[in-house]
Parts: sequence; structure tokens; C-alpha cells
Amino acid sequence: MPHRSNDIARWERISAESETDYTVMRVHREVRRHAADGRTGTFTIASAPLWVNIVPVTGDNQIILVEQFRHGTAEVTLEVPGGIVVLREDPRLAAERECREETGWYSPEPAVLIGKTDANPAFMTNQCFTYLWRNCADTGKQNLDALEDISVRLVAEKELFSLIQRGIVRHSLVLSAVTHYLMHKN
Repeated sequence: MPHRSNDIARWERISAESETDYTVMRVHREVRRHAADGRTGTFTIASAPLWVNIVPVTGDNQIILVEQFRHGTAEVTLEVPGGIVVLREDPRLAAERECREETGWYSPEPAVLIGKTDANPAFMTNQCFTYLWRNCADTGKQNLDALEDISVRLVAEKELFSLIQRGIVRHSLVLSAVTHYLMHKN
């Protein structure tokens, strides 16, 4: 549920300008007017599909992470599995699919929704749904996309915290996923 404040006026959309499709998101500009004082401004908005990430946990409570190269930072990152929800796909099934594809790990138990995060409400319209998937076992088979190169790493919860403290795990949506995990792990 979005936060509502009686002290902050909304900005009403007056118009929307042309849109450019970049495959992973569409970008357009909106002219908006402040409801209380009439100021106007032009704002860049990125519309993206829903995202999911998933905290997969083995039967002996190891957390399954993925290492992959990220083009935005031009670095190898350590993350929980995740990806885009395709049109009309159930987010839970998308999260489970991403985990199976990226890691080769699977659980017969359904993943549980543990959080929703606005990706970046300053200029993005989408959310990231976070799931917890318990009792995962290795199928021995990743199913990577053509341009993916992913290594799987199992870590104890305590080690995950150390990786965050040392700045090794620093993807904002992964940090959000870990926060949701901590609130729902028991």
C-alpha cells in the first residue's frame, strides 16, 4: 500500500511526450502540475515490467547466490537470482523459473512472497517482488539465456552478512531481498 500524506500535494499529469522502447524499459517524459501551487515541470519516466528476485535456501540453510557480469557497473556481482516477469506470468512462477534457470536449484515447495519494493520511485514505475524458496536441491542443470554466464555460490547466512558489510554484495534490490528475508526467515 502506498504511503499517503496530508502534507504533500500530488503532481497531476498534464501530458505525456513521445516514448522510446529500450527492450528492458520504455522511457517517456511527462509534464506535471503541482496540485497545491500550480508549478509545472517535465519529468522523465521509465516504465519497466515487474521484476522478481528470490532468496533460495537449501535444506541445510545455505543461501544460493549467483555471480554474473553486470553491464551497468561493468563488474561481476554477487546476487540472489532474479529477472523480469514476462507478460501475464505469475510473479511467483517467474521467480521460481529464474531460480531454476540461473542456478539449477529447485524446491517442490512453492516460493512464498516476502516483500514488494518500488524499483526506484523517483523515475521508475515498476516493482520488484521478493520470494523465499525453502528446501531447494540441486538438479545439476542450469538453463541460461544465450548471453548469460552465471556461477552459483552457496553461503551461510552469517557469511552473507559479512559479504554485505565488506561491500561485496551491494545490489540495492538484493539488499532489499535480504532485509525481507530477515523479517520472514522463521
